[in-house]
Amino acid sequence: MEKGLFHDLYKRLNMLDVRAYSPDQLSGLLHGYLTVYSMVRVYPWLEEDFGHPGEIHEQAKEIARLYSGQLRNEDVPVDKRAGYAADLMDVYQVYSDLGYLKNGVDAAYEILSARENGKIMLPCRTPNVCRLLCNCYYFAGDEVCGELAGRLVMEALGYIRGGDRGVLLTWWDAICLYDDVIGTMELPKEEQERLNEERARLLGSVEREENERIECFRQMGQNADMGLVAEVFYILAKREFEMCNGLHWKK
Repeated sequence: MEKGLFHDLYKRLNMLDVRAYSPDQLSGLLHGYLTVYSMVRVYPWLEEDFGHPGEIHEQAKEIARLYSGQLRNEDVPVDKRAGYAADLMDVYQVYSDLGYLKNGVDAAYEILSARENGKIMLPCRTPNVCRLLCNCYYFAGDEVCGELAGRLVMEALGYIRGGDRGVLLTWWDAICLYDDVIGTMELPKEEQERLNEERARLLGSVEREENERIECFRQMGQNADMGLVAEVFYILAKREFEMCNGLHWKK
């Protein structure tokens, strides 16, 4: 059932003019396309369903170009600009285009550096800023950014343990990114094991939250706003990729 929903949604989105929507609504759409692009590159026979990688690449690039134009617009809230910069660095990991990386890194340090002394600071304590810190650690080797990202992740896990499940999905990708990129490199073995246990413990809750988003999308149909559409597209793209990986390893 989800597979049919995903394929129908993919066809619908391919006819979409992303310029008609606010850039901050499109992050899920961008990451959905990045996931589909990676899936087709790994399993070329899926081109029959999703098109040539170059076509998928163009869909994502169109969104990335919108982000590039917003990075230094100080009328845009800092959290949104942090998300745009982190997304551009994510694009680089798929396309290896140094233009995306440079734009993302330059914008990141403008966002994170206090103008008086150039030291790294936290403009806000959000998942977007956490992802930005993780990417600065990964691409620039910035250990201070890694430490700050760790603090934000531990704070977020505290909220979630305290029963604030409303922040779970907004933080989930940032928590996973921190665990994958920084935790394995920087954390002592015992702390890394605890973080892995926390991540595994939350998986069931994440799946339930995602299922609620999918059901909401089904019920709203054409009336769903672009933010929900993009979020569901990314959820379904990840599940499709996981299913393809599972089928591949069973062969």
